[in-house]
Amino acid sequence: MKHIAGFVVWLAVCQLPALVGAGFVHPNMAWYQTLQKPLLTPPDMVFGMAWAVLYVLLGVAAAKAFRSGLNERTEPAMLLLLIQLVLNALWTPVFFGLHSFAGATVILVFLLGEGIYLHRAIKRLDKRAAALLLPYWGWLVFASYLTVSFWGLNR
Repeated sequence: MKHIAGFVVWLAVCQLPALVGAGFVHPNMAWYQTLQKPLLTPPDMVFGMAWAVLYVLLGVAAAKAFRSGLNERTEPAMLLLLIQLVLNALWTPVFFGLHSFAGATVILVFLLGEGIYLHRAIKRLDKRAAALLLPYWGWLVFASYLTVSFWGLNR
């Protein structure tokens, strides 16, 4: 029962960036639609579906990695995951709310760099949990391409 509760908690915690960002996307869609889009920009609905899957994968990875709870061994990885979620939550308000391509790019640089440390820390705890982070990492790389491309096309 304890593991199920931990699983549910981590699934919920990993959804928080989506809740933060949701209020910034819809009101700014008219602005977004006016932008020149990079060649590989997926349809709008793909973003929501992709992030829904990625946040679930993050939650499952966290539940697996932190099943022993907060302790000396798990604390560094847990802190790195929380930092990753905060950075992730900042991207949407900066890109959509502030319309700042530069700011969103800086956040992605930090997300990618910090993500390397997060992956290593999670891998020390659970190799399968670390493997669940790989699609998230791939999407961050793709998001970096999109963000930098939006910046270049819409100066």
